[in-house]
Amino acid sequence: MKNIKPINIINNILGIVLFIYILFPVLWLIFSSFKPSELLYATPVSYFFEPTFSGYFDLFDDGSHISQVTAPWRVLIGNSLIISLSTAVIVVFFASFAGYAFARIDFPGRDYILGGLLISRMFQGAALLIPTYQLIAFLDLYDSIIALILLYSAFGIPFATWICASGLKEIPKELEESAYVDGASKIKTIIFVIFPLAIPTFVTAGLWIFVGAWSEFAFASVLIDSSENKTATIGLVNLNDQFSASFDKVGAAAVLISLPILVLFTLGQKYFQKGLLEGSVKG
Repeated sequence: MKNIKPINIINNILGIVLFIYILFPVLWLIFSSFKPSELLYATPVSYFFEPTFSGYFDLFDDGSHISQVTAPWRVLIGNSLIISLSTAVIVVFFASFAGYAFARIDFPGRDYILGGLLISRMFQGAALLIPTYQLIAFLDLYDSIIALILLYSAFGIPFATWICASGLKEIPKELEESAYVDGASKIKTIIFVIFPLAIPTFVTAGLWIFVGAWSEFAFASVLIDSSENKTATIGLVNLNDQFSASFDKVGAAAVLISLPILVLFTLGQKYFQKGLLEGSVKG
């Protein structure tokens, strides 16, 4: 029988405790989303009750009892989907061709530029809020969904290009040479020979970009003013003012925001894992 070291037992116990500590607030929020509002603040805490979907229904009503801070949640979710999907498509389209150029064309400073694309992610954050706001206002795109799509695309292309370039480097050049021998043009070889083999890498890049755009709050809160253009993350924050921190509605909103991400990563797990491993190889 294999001896079990005490240090391994301690590590396992600490891991379980840490897992419960991190997961408990999330489970409690989901639990609260199905709890009747009159039991949320009742003492002692009620663990057994008849689940209700009233918190979810209230989010998707016509907005008659909601203030003008945000639109109904069907509008907020729709805005977030449009922004995230559009951003992912735009970024993957441009990053795939840019990544191919970095993977196949040997030009001076290629590796330094590719590394610089990754380093550029360090400068995204609060430091860019003011200049970004000034640029968007100058372009007369303030308070528009297009502004967020363009902004998230600009921020996402460098990182996605790095992922695509790293993944495309793993595809043998001999495949392209064989296609050229058969009479295929350069563009046909890229689109019909190379890109299909790089689908896992593109899916990885698209998932990262979608998640980033879907969950982004800082720039959306600064660049969007009208209620009909706001996103789901802004709506989640505004729930505290609208419903006096009713945790059934806050929990319902949090579940709705997390659901698309969970579905995407569940359905695309094998592509995500394969593409992530390929995209992590450099050189």
